[in-house]
Amino acid sequence: MNKTIFLLIGILLGLCFIYEISGILLPFVLAFLLAYALSPVIKKMSARMNRSLATTIIVIGVLLVAVSFVLIVAPILQAQLTDFIVKIPKFVNVVWDKLKDILTYGRQNMTEQQLYRLSDSVSETALNIFQGFGSAMTRLISGGMAIFSLVSLLLITPVVLFYVLRDWEHILTSVKEMIPMKKRHGIEQLVKEINTTLAGFIRGQASVCLILAVYYALTLSLLGLDMGILVGILTGLLIFVPYVGFFTGLLLSAIIGALQGLSGTQWLWLGGIFLVGQIAEGYFLTPCLVGKRVGLHPVWIIFVLLAGGMMAGFLGVLLAVPVAAVLGVLIRHFLSWYKTTTFYKGKE
Repeated sequence: MNKTIFLLIGILLGLCFIYEISGILLPFVLAFLLAYALSPVIKKMSARMNRSLATTIIVIGVLLVAVSFVLIVAPILQAQLTDFIVKIPKFVNVVWDKLKDILTYGRQNMTEQQLYRLSDSVSETALNIFQGFGSAMTRLISGGMAIFSLVSLLLITPVVLFYVLRDWEHILTSVKEMIPMKKRHGIEQLVKEINTTLAGFIRGQASVCLILAVYYALTLSLLGLDMGILVGILTGLLIFVPYVGFFTGLLLSAIIGALQGLSGTQWLWLGGIFLVGQIAEGYFLTPCLVGKRVGLHPVWIIFVLLAGGMMAGFLGVLLAVPVAAVLGVLIRHFLSWYKTTTFYKGKE
């Protein structure tokens, strides 16, 4: 009993310590998540070359991808966002023109003064909405750029990633040796199930997000939608939150398209783009890349992402899915054990 109390106190103190230093954990957490995702690639490469060499190649590749995103994609997104902000007054006028057409039917019941007062109110509201959206997107991009520009992420993350990838097998062996021998088999089976869930979701869903981000960015840009690349990338990145990515992208595209004045043909193409994307995600990409063995309910994923973001910001979002996977497996095992108890069966 005393050992259990001391163990619980130790866990509580450890969680408090982690919370206190959460501000410096991002590079380390990101490095470990990348190492976990890339460990199968390193394992295959190590069969043909020295593990240190394979790790060096992978880390350089990760750095090149990050730098390429900053140097190539970020300026494009910034230019589209700047262009959108410049067009905000024009969009406000378009909203008011469309609203006046609707109000024409009820104009006989309104005085001229009431009509102008409503005009000012609607224009101000629309302007505030678009300015708020523009400011939010600006903060999002500037925040993302700040993350990439932080010295800690640029310097510490690659270094930690290199050592963790190189010593990944030794780390797993060391952790395994700490497990009590009598409990080792059961815990290994539990860890194997957790790993299957994590691997299926993180690696598979990351691939789905990347493919759909490229697809939506290219198709919406070719359609001529304002901020098509930005909306497409945002849609793809949000796909990992069930239903949120698709509906967010569709809603943003519809609003921008309406304000931009898309033609009937362009509206058909826009609907086709999202229809094809949804079919590809639901019937091909997710079944093939994620599979059905993940066992994470969409509502559970949405909840832990919101909770993680509220508790620890970007770090909480990064940790949300791994924690959800671990808790999901533990809860399933607990329920399986609970159904074998005499309390559940109603026996004395």
